[in-house]
Amino acid sequence: MKRRYITENIVNCRDLGGYPAADGGVTAFGRVLRCGILKDPTESDMKILEEFGIKTVIDLRGNSEKADMPDVFERMPEYDYHHISLLETNPIFSKKCTDIGAMYIMSLTEYRENYAAVLRLISNLNEPFLFHCFAGKDRTGLLAAMLLGAAGVSREDIVADYQVSFTYFKPAYEREIAADTGIIWEKNPAKFYSDPEVMERILDYFDTEFGGIKGYFGFIGLSEDEINRISKILK
Repeated sequence: MKRRYITENIVNCRDLGGYPAADGGVTAFGRVLRCGILKDPTESDMKILEEFGIKTVIDLRGNSEKADMPDVFERMPEYDYHHISLLETNPIFSKKCTDIGAMYIMSLTEYRENYAAVLRLISNLNEPFLFHCFAGKDRTGLLAAMLLGAAGVSREDIVADYQVSFTYFKPAYEREIAADTGIIWEKNPAKFYSDPEVMERILDYFDTEFGGIKGYFGFIGLSEDEINRISKILK
């Protein structure tokens, strides 16, 4: 198995396996893929997902994004498709949300019922699954951090998993901007940066406000049994 998959219209396609965990084990490969999807996946993209054994696809994009670009997996009966938005627009800053870290905290607070829904769904999955947003960095990055943290992965590795996102997204960003396809609306690449300080801030937020990631799970209404099942997803 490998951590990163080279794809075409799928970006940031990575397995969450291979990270050391607090119990001395390593997160399992072949269970979870995280990514972003810019356009309909190509034939070679789909082959990768088929070989991985993906059965369930979770779309974390906003309702407006989904309306503008319907998810191809929703039209494919061989996939169990779920749309659960973790942020409506990504990433547009407002007076209420002036930086990426603030945007993440807004997502975690205002969309907490949706986080509960997606985590509850994940707790009941027994086959490989994929979750995605647009760039595979923000909403996907938050959910990936939660799953890694629940599995006992260290803060350093959670931050590193987040930090590499822009490195992997940058070639696609530059290609789409140069071709003026209109798929990427944001011309300022800084809005797509994945600075480690941002994830550090979010992990501090989990620790300070909830006593950690699992504390947040309890705050949003997950049962102890559901939290335990989530903790074993990557085992």
